[in-house]
Amino acid sequence: MRITSLIALAALGLVSCASTAETTPGSVNDPYEGWNRDVFAFNEAVDKAVLEPAARGYRAATPGFFRTGVRNFLSNLNAPVIFVNDVLQAEPERAGTTFSRFAINTTLGIGGLFDVAGASGLERHSEDFGQTLAVWGVDSGPFLVMPIIGPSNPRDLIGAGVDRAFDPLTWTQFEDDDTRTTINVTRGVLGALSAREGLIETFETLREQPEPYIAYRRAYMAQREAAIRNGREDPDEYQNLPDFDDSFDFEDEESE
Repeated sequence: MRITSLIALAALGLVSCASTAETTPGSVNDPYEGWNRDVFAFNEAVDKAVLEPAARGYRAATPGFFRTGVRNFLSNLNAPVIFVNDVLQAEPERAGTTFSRFAINTTLGIGGLFDVAGASGLERHSEDFGQTLAVWGVDSGPFLVMPIIGPSNPRDLIGAGVDRAFDPLTWTQFEDDDTRTTINVTRGVLGALSAREGLIETFETLREQPEPYIAYRRAYMAQREAAIRNGREDPDEYQNLPDFDDSFDFEDEESE
């Protein structure tokens, strides 16, 4: 929680610094491109040395139904955060869907391992406080690449900190600190492993691009804009973008 708060404070500083920068319609807000490219290269090195081998090992060692169950479980854990953001965005229908999905999958789906609600027609969606701020009219600020975390912007970094506060596990009382640490570490490792496994093919495609950094930046921006519009893509934007619309939305990836 302390690290997230520090990142949020740094993001606020970047927003204030970038607010005086002039941008023109259609321009890319990437004033820290030199830093971003260096961090991108660092993240790529870490990914190739550690994350990608772990993700490929995870895929090789586990059957598809197991990986799907892990994704379902992690998604269900995040449902309270999604619900709060649905409400804050004045989306009562989506909030009702999130609440129903959580209730059904937590009970009939055995803690969320099985997406019973999805099979019943209640489709999964994701919301976060970064999207909520965008709906409220808050500008994204400059594009950023954070070490290990990856692509982001000040608005989304602040949103990530607030989402931590929305997460019931943040406030759940445990018998001792070791239990809390074990739960948080296990959730974090499983989440990272599941996310990276679902993006194996996406990263392969990304690295085949003539300018991987530019493709990476545009993919993130396009996906976030689509998420803010709840999937309603603007046909006039990102005409030359490779098929990366779901590159950073791993929840619905299926790997058999």
